This record gives sequence, structure tokens and C-alpha cells, in this order.
Amino acid sequence: MTKNADWSFFRVAELEEKGIVHGFCTGGTPWDLLSSKIKHDFLDAFLLKDAVVLTQEHGSDVHVVCNGEMPHSGDGLIILEKNVAGIIKTADCLPVILCDALYPMVSIVHAGWRGTVKNIVGKAVLSMVEYGSRTQNIVALLGPSIGSCCYEVKEDVCAVFKKCGFPEHIFLRHSNALFLDLKKANEWVLSGYGINEVYNVNLCTQCNGTLFHSYRRGDTGKRQINFVSIKG
Repeated sequence: MTKNADWSFFRVAELEEKGIVHGFCTGGTPWDLLSSKIKHDFLDAFLLKDAVVLTQEHGSDVHVVCNGEMPHSGDGLIILEKNVAGIIKTADCLPVILCDALYPMVSIVHAGWRGTVKNIVGKAVLSMVEYGSRTQNIVALLGPSIGSCCYEVKEDVCAVFKKCGFPEHIFLRHSNALFLDLKKANEWVLSGYGINEVYNVNLCTQCNGTLFHSYRRGDTGKRQINFVSIKG
């Protein structure tokens, strides 16, 4: 874990060295970037000129940030401008960062079960390719989320995934209960697009109450922020 000013976060050092500024923050750090002071402090700490914070909808809309455009709602961002951070807030859902350090280009998405089944990660990959990236150059980072140890779901959720072609192994059954592995589901999606270099912050937000907020644990009004930017 790394600390910068008020922000404690997990990152991949090798990508930071390639100019990909990123982090999966812990629950003990400021997260409300709609506050002008918190946003100012965040930009100052990470030497950024701006940050895009979406009103998240548990959907699959992925927006491109370039030429000063600032989308307002959706669940995914493609960042083409340097020193502009894409921000995703989570409290059990899976934050996914995609980066092509050669282009350079980055993406960040909010992948809850609804976004996952709607293929938001795949749509982000296709958007990156549309703007000039190559899948063999894309690296994926999976941040902290609720794990299969805790993510109990109903049979109707399982049925939706199966209808969309997801494999059985993303679900675990024990003690007459059904559990979803969001990370395995999105790893399966990524592999289908030829992306096999995947870093995984293998921490469960519900289990690790000292590190993270968790919606299922009762932290309904609090979030972690997750961010990515291209260093200018």
C-alpha cells in the first residue's frame, strides 16, 4: 500500500514507472470529489489538472475524455488527455483499470454484477481499440471488491449470467448458498478479448473492514475512490 498526502491506495509500481498514475484507495481516505476542497487537494497531491467524476448508473455506458469534454453520467471512462484523472467510486463493486502505456491511453470502469453482465469491460476494450490501442498492449488491473467469500446472490442473478454466456465456474455453491466471483467473471471477459496480463488486488471489501467501506456491511453512504491518469 502507498500513501500520498491524505490518500492511501494500492497500485502497480511497474505501471507507475511507465507513466500510468493510478490507485485503488482505501476507505480511510477522502472520497467526495464533488467537494471543491477535496478535489483541489486530490489534484494537487497527484499533480493533475482535472478529474472526471461520473454519476454512476450500474449500466454499461463508456465515455471518452478528450479535447476538454467532461461527461457527467455513466460507468466507464476512456482517458486520452494527459494529467486528467478518471474516477470511479466503489463500495463492493469491482473497479477495473485498463491501460496501454505505449499509446498511451487508459480506461476505468465500475463493474458491479449488472455492468459485468452488460459487458462494460468489453465495451471499454473495444473503445480503446477504436481510438488506436491494440489489445496485446492492454494491461488490466482489478481492484478491491466484494469477494466470492461474501458475495451471496440469488438464482435469478445466476440465470442472467448464464443467459449471457458466462461460464459456471464464476459461481460457487456451498452451505445451500450461491456466491458470485466478480473478478473471475471479468477475467473471463478480458481473456475473450485477448487480454491476459491482469493484476489483481485480491482483497475483499466486506472482509476487510479496517481497510474498506462495504455496502453489504452497512456502509451505504460511503465509498472508495479509484483513479487512473496518463502522466504529462
